[in-house]
Amino acid sequence: MNKRWIALILAMAFGLALGANIASAEDGPAATAQVTAAEATEKSETPGTAETQDPKPDAEGMLSFVNLRSRMMENYYPLLALEENIKTLEEWDYKRTEDELRDKLNDIADQQWQLIAAPSIDPAILAGMDAATAAGTVAGTAAAGAVVSPMAQAQLQAQYDAYRDAFEDVRDGKLQQDNEGVKQQLRNLQNQTVIVAESLYITLKGLEAQDALLTRTIAALGRTEKEMTLRREMGQISALQLQQVQLGATQAESGQKTLRMNMDNIVMQLKAMSGIELDQNLTLAALPTVTAEQLEAMSLEDDLASAQKASYELYSAKKTYDDAKEEYNDARKEYGTYSKKNEWMKAKHTWQAAQYTYENAKQSYELKFRTLYAQVKDAAQILDAKRAALSAQEKSYQASALKYKQGTISANELANAGDEVAKVKEELASAERDLLTQYRSYQWAVEYGILNS
Repeated sequence: MNKRWIALILAMAFGLALGANIASAEDGPAATAQVTAAEATEKSETPGTAETQDPKPDAEGMLSFVNLRSRMMENYYPLLALEENIKTLEEWDYKRTEDELRDKLNDIADQQWQLIAAPSIDPAILAGMDAATAAGTVAGTAAAGAVVSPMAQAQLQAQYDAYRDAFEDVRDGKLQQDNEGVKQQLRNLQNQTVIVAESLYITLKGLEAQDALLTRTIAALGRTEKEMTLRREMGQISALQLQQVQLGATQAESGQKTLRMNMDNIVMQLKAMSGIELDQNLTLAALPTVTAEQLEAMSLEDDLASAQKASYELYSAKKTYDDAKEEYNDARKEYGTYSKKNEWMKAKHTWQAAQYTYENAKQSYELKFRTLYAQVKDAAQILDAKRAALSAQEKSYQASALKYKQGTISANELANAGDEVAKVKEELASAERDLLTQYRSYQWAVEYGILNS
């Protein structure tokens, strides 16, 4: 653990009243819990999609993709809890913390002066006391002319050192820097939660398409069953063949029931995340489309630099490296003599390992980002190919419609041709969802540094 964190934890353990530094009594928890509409809108903009952002609130019982983040920030309890923790750090009164630590240091220094030339206090007595009681006992005993043992002096010195480290962290801005890192981590957790919700939203739209496909499949099997029943009555097929068609329809209907159960579960999760009562109906708005202008605006090198700057993953790796370097420098000062060379060499190797780990994290991050960029472009070209396929399939259907009109094909064959068009349309919609998924992943990386593998 970083020594700055150790100092802070020790300071808190010795009774530092940090809670008083966060907010004045007149503000109160109710005031800090409020988020204005303007703040919610500012924090909930869909990254990089200002041109597609829906400025209108969702209608009752409706949830749109572009408003999902703002709805969650206003209503989802885990995000609200994270926001309160962030506000705690933002409202930390570092000046007051520094003053309180200084007072603690002065109090302990006064007690240490009273220990000069005193006889012995049984260390076992002090060991059973908390820090404040032990300090009072030491001071009172010294005032009475008794002698205090070296262990008692050591206990006071340990307290002094802990407060001094915490004081120096605040004075030098190290605690502030650490808290900024914690804030970044909490924001990262908020964003990761929104990403999960977006994934659920897109997944549900895909399941809706599968449900529609199963409905068409069941209808087609129904048409086939009628035809096979007639042929069975005419003796053209066996009972087993008819039974196989009927079994296929039964399996399709069962699969659709399971699919709808899964859809209902996702809907329940989205309701909870967006602040909709679980017993209310919910309709999802259509997904936004990725425009050609958005794809054209992608700039690999510039976007990579933005993503690296915003990444908490890289920030954390750099902090681990910096901490290891600091510990190495401390060890070199403490064990700098040749006789203790092994001690600081161990710290040096730890630091070098952290450096290599950090360099690997940067390289891995860049590799994943460049891969994601290529995946977005590939998803776009696949979508173009599906559009061309749909155009061809629609022309094929028009030809089938003409043949049906001429009496050369049956109604079932025309219906099957229509099903083929519907199938290609679903493939096109699936390609659109894939592109949106990849592009949103790219946006989250550029805007917030989040790059999930």
